[in-house]
Amino acid sequence: MFGITDEVLDEMESVDVRTVDINTLTDIRDVKIDTKLPVEKKLALFAEQTNNLFVHRIGDYVVKVRFQKEGPTIDDKMKEYIRHLAEIHI
Repeated sequence: MFGITDEVLDEMESVDVRTVDINTLTDIRDVKIDTKLPVEKKLALFAEQTNNLFVHRIGDYVVKVRFQKEGPTIDDKMKEYIRHLAEIHI
């Protein structure tokens, strides 16, 4: 994938968000992707702009993501999360 070996991908994925030095992570807000591009090109641009495909920062927060080929979209998951929050506060 994008010239990255399986070993490097495994190493990136195994980073523990509880112990990682936040200063070594890319702030996801600095990543710029043209959303009109095909998925493969968007992934390649994302890989070029970050030092870890799985673990990032958003300001002072560490975020770990995982990728899947099929299943709910991030929009679907965000709607589910917001509905869950609404149920808690009702």
